[in-house]
Amino acid sequence: MISAVRAPRTALALFAINLVAFTLLRLVFLLLFRDHPIAAADVLRAFYLGLKFDARLAAIVSVPLLFFSSRAYVAIAETLLAVLYAADFATYAYIRQRLNAGVLEFLRNPIISLHMVWESYHVVLFALVIVAFVALIVFLFRGPRTASRGSRSARLITALFFLACIYGKFSRYPLRWSDAYFSRDSFVGDLALNPAQYLFESTREEPPRFDVARVRRLYPVIVRYLGLEHPDPRSLTLKRTPPLFPQAHGSPNVVLIQLESFAAFKSGAFGNRMKGCPNFDALARDGILFTNYYSPSEKTARALFAVVFGIPDVSPWQASAHNPLTVNQATIVDAFSGYDKLYFLGGSANWSNIRGMLAHNIDGLRIFEEGSYRAPVVDVWGISDEDLLLAAGDVFRAQKKPFFAIVQTAGNHRPYTIPEQTHGFHVVHEDENLLHENGFDGNDEYNAFRFLDHALGLFFERARREPWFANTVFVLYGDHGTRTGAPGSVLTLGDLSLIVYHVPMLIYAPGFIRQPRRIDVAAGHVDIMPTLASFCGRGYENQTLGIDLFDPARAGGSAAFVFTAFRQPPMLGLVQDSRYSIVRAGETESLPEAFYEFSRWLLFHNAPRAGVLYH
Repeated sequence: MISAVRAPRTALALFAINLVAFTLLRLVFLLLFRDHPIAAADVLRAFYLGLKFDARLAAIVSVPLLFFSSRAYVAIAETLLAVLYAADFATYAYIRQRLNAGVLEFLRNPIISLHMVWESYHVVLFALVIVAFVALIVFLFRGPRTASRGSRSARLITALFFLACIYGKFSRYPLRWSDAYFSRDSFVGDLALNPAQYLFESTREEPPRFDVARVRRLYPVIVRYLGLEHPDPRSLTLKRTPPLFPQAHGSPNVVLIQLESFAAFKSGAFGNRMKGCPNFDALARDGILFTNYYSPSEKTARALFAVVFGIPDVSPWQASAHNPLTVNQATIVDAFSGYDKLYFLGGSANWSNIRGMLAHNIDGLRIFEEGSYRAPVVDVWGISDEDLLLAAGDVFRAQKKPFFAIVQTAGNHRPYTIPEQTHGFHVVHEDENLLHENGFDGNDEYNAFRFLDHALGLFFERARREPWFANTVFVLYGDHGTRTGAPGSVLTLGDLSLIVYHVPMLIYAPGFIRQPRRIDVAAGHVDIMPTLASFCGRGYENQTLGIDLFDPARAGGSAAFVFTAFRQPPMLGLVQDSRYSIVRAGETESLPEAFYEFSRWLLFHNAPRAGVLYH
């Protein structure tokens, strides 16, 4: 055994050698596979992030040497790393993807796969290089086989250093793969990651297994619903350029406000007697309120994905934002060309890997998150919704160009924190029985709901004084509903009780809406972006599942798709007109089945097409 005195030095030496090797391999990756010009700033940032990912991997490999060490361990660990990198380079050369869980599907036919590898790559050369590299490492780490008690402090300091490398960031959330996708150029993201990180993240989700024949059988169903003029069963395309029904002129600003856990049944606009959201209710009276509107699931990250990309996030385990294989997505946000793109979150954008999902697909996106604000952090969700909305208003005031902004609230969620310092908000204490009768779990939840509404009221009170206000279209929607506080009688539908999906969606634009109204057609998150682009007169290409709710040819038969994310196969629901149907996935060839199968398909087939022009 290597002595305990030498253990920290040995571990640090292996860490350093691996870090240098990984960096050199990243340079080789760049030289071998770059096939288009890349901005020097992007390359430097990719290498900086890559250094952090590599430090994590090198630390994980080196930590065991603080507790036990032998040349056998070093040989095994380095052999596995060398094979991993060789497989990664070969995979990228073959399919222009880093080694991932989908590639592991080839192991189902190992004989054929081995023949393909033997005939396609310089296997002998690769093997000789790996053997030589591992032999060199083992030679360098030959050490005395004496034992001693050693320095506990040196070991502790080294262990803390390794833990810091593994965590990777000075923030609430650790370094995540989504940090690598800061650019719209997918190669830049591939360059920043290492194969171990990419493979691990992609194996956290079940690899996609499509029954393409079934998807083709359902293609006519979804084609009829979407009204495709030029369907192509071979490519399964859903691409179309819908007509516009503009209600705003010029280049209006756009502000989407995602309201955390804002269930329709808790709002006075839908008949709740507690008057917990008077500010939202007042906005609803002066805007266009969609009353038959649903989130496809009851998860926040999935809701944001559906809004921005037009696809219900039906991934079976974790939200698609966690899966690097689904990072490339087209979005109708691009229709707002010439706009500044802004995203506001009170906490960290590393939450649920939102950073990569948005920054990689929305060109020039500026992210405001924890650390961007002067306001204090109040709980796990970051700054309060009041401070978040006020900070967003300050940014809007300084904008010189039209802007497209997403503001994601989070406070109406456990632990229901009300900050000590507010702009005039007062906690109230209502009778518990009265709260329960009106769908609230208790005073904590009720006051958190009230505080979110108070934040909205304060934001709009100040916004109305600003020059940008009259030229702005606001879209407010609940990310999902909630079972919290719901009377037992409304939960009898089980997993697909609509109370966890039914949310309000409101378009509020006093500068453009002349006739406030309520619209009762069935709708959901996937419909927001096509409806908004049409409202603002921005021509767009749509290749996903949303429709324009102002298009009379489509809205008359519109539908809202919902599903359970925690059951396999999932239960699928569809609201259409006043009807609500439920089916189990895989048992019919109905419209809810078509929504589900094409959602699964589009998660991996919605990459933006080169040369698409928005006007």
